[in-house]
Amino acid sequence: MKVTAIDIHRWLLEAVKLRTRVDIDSRVIHVSEVASCLRRSYFYRTKSIQLSPSNALKLLGSEVHEALQEVLRRHGYEVEFQVAIDLGGVRLVGHCDAYHPEKQHVLEFKTASKIPQRPYGSHVKQLQAYVTLTHSRIGYLVYISRNNGDIKVFEVKPSKYILRELIERARLLSTSLIRREPPRPEQSPLCNHCEFRFSCFKGGGYDCSNHWNRRKSK
Repeated sequence: MKVTAIDIHRWLLEAVKLRTRVDIDSRVIHVSEVASCLRRSYFYRTKSIQLSPSNALKLLGSEVHEALQEVLRRHGYEVEFQVAIDLGGVRLVGHCDAYHPEKQHVLEFKTASKIPQRPYGSHVKQLQAYVTLTHSRIGYLVYISRNNGDIKVFEVKPSKYILRELIERARLLSTSLIRREPPRPEQSPLCNHCEFRFSCFKGGGYDCSNHWNRRKSK
């Protein structure tokens, strides 16, 4: 049988379905969902995803996490460590890549084609929630380049303020899912790479692509 690009695309989509967690229960909200665009998280829960091969690869990341897990365990880490908080009808949950109970710190790994000069805000908020919920002293946000293997580490401190913000966003997303009403758009440069940008616009959202293209041209 000849393998074509269509076959590869289909296999990538199957891998995404196997590797990503999507809860049906609208009262269980993940930290990663509320640290970034709520509208995108809503669509991810409620719509069928039509991904390009490149976006499928972005969701899959790499095998870095799996390769490091056994090594981290040998050094006293608990991997895929779950944190959770009940909010009176809504449960906010997250999974730290690695947590060291004795050294009191959290590791979070991110793969990227290009390592950013500064960490992305959504990644920082996600890790701040993990550090705060585990009562850790500090977190380390680790970026690994898929292109050349470069590594950059950012220190992230706990923040009760950010945790309160994410708790409120969890309540908002849960309410939107229950009412079947998408949250308001949250414009950012990431809109240009969002797989739901056209659904967002058609559904009464904002034309994020034109917005950011106009800003660049100024």
